[in-house]
Amino acid sequence: MKRLFLSTIFSLCSLFSIYAQTIEITAANRLVEPVFERSVKPENIVELKSFLKNTKGKASYLWALSGTKGKDWDFEPGSSESSSSIKVTFNRLGNYTVTLTVIFDKNSDNETELETEIEDYITVRSVFPELASLYAQKPKPNYEKLVLRASDYTAKPKYASDPTPYLFLAKGLYGLVKEGNSDPKFEDAIEESISSLQSAVELDLNGILNDVEHQNFINELESYLLREYLEVQLDGKPIELGEAIDLYKQTTLNPIAINFLDAYCKYQSKNIKGANLIWANDIPKLLKYERIEVDGNYTNSFINELGKTIQMTESDITVLKYGIMYSASILNARDQDPNKTACPILRKVDPWFQFEKDFRDLFEGELFSSCTEK
Repeated sequence: MKRLFLSTIFSLCSLFSIYAQTIEITAANRLVEPVFERSVKPENIVELKSFLKNTKGKASYLWALSGTKGKDWDFEPGSSESSSSIKVTFNRLGNYTVTLTVIFDKNSDNETELETEIEDYITVRSVFPELASLYAQKPKPNYEKLVLRASDYTAKPKYASDPTPYLFLAKGLYGLVKEGNSDPKFEDAIEESISSLQSAVELDLNGILNDVEHQNFINELESYLLREYLEVQLDGKPIELGEAIDLYKQTTLNPIAINFLDAYCKYQSKNIKGANLIWANDIPKLLKYERIEVDGNYTNSFINELGKTIQMTESDITVLKYGIMYSASILNARDQDPNKTACPILRKVDPWFQFEKDFRDLFEGELFSSCTEK
């Protein structure tokens, strides 16, 4: 029997042609809550489907999930490990690896086996109602208590791989900053909030950060950093601007937004090599970006250099604008020819910032007049 343990297997069909046998797994929802008190709701169910391509023979299926069946997870009625698609519910928090083995022409001389495995494909999470309640408390949230309780959760091994407590910890710490809390034990609250957010980002394997409430928090935190740190240092000393850039860099989910301003700052700090390296890496990427329009109005959605759709916050877009404007001036002086590097970038982003006065003044000014010449 031929046993092949790769998700993509190549079989020689003839001397000059090769075709790929593949099996794929999809799930409509990879982020679910556990079942409580045996009350199964539609949002508790994960449906896993198999797709076969370029395969031959009668297929037999075998599904497996990490953890223990009957304790950590179970099949919904009507599903079994030998179904072509299955429905599963989970009883325990964590990340689950899914494995699918497909055997073709089982128990025959032509038996062939393909296997695919996706690590941490399903995340079973808690919404932490206690923390959510503290954050939503009226007339104002109890940020100090939220920080203390969220810290307790992050210290428990049970929640070691769950990003949600770290998100609430970041929210609580930032809330203390907004309130102007002067307690010495919270003097580094903004840095600790950013660090907690970073921990959440690293742990988020299946999109918890995409929840609207969490996105709103990230937007608010980035807006604060833009207003209170970056914008006040744009024309200041490079060292202070560099510190502000580092804070924002730790927060944004779109590094390209801050990289152009980082390159400008490095150049001003005489780190010419570092600046040129960023420009050489990110300019070709940016030139491939496309901003998506909906009903004739630009949204914050972009197609990146890899062809993937990403979302930028309003702060990301503003930071990118500043970075391109400041970089363009440096690149013009460096190249002694605006058309070499600066103009292509400015022309690329012109539709994105067409209603921004500072960008229009730069792009249509004397320095870059050749960029707009037809």
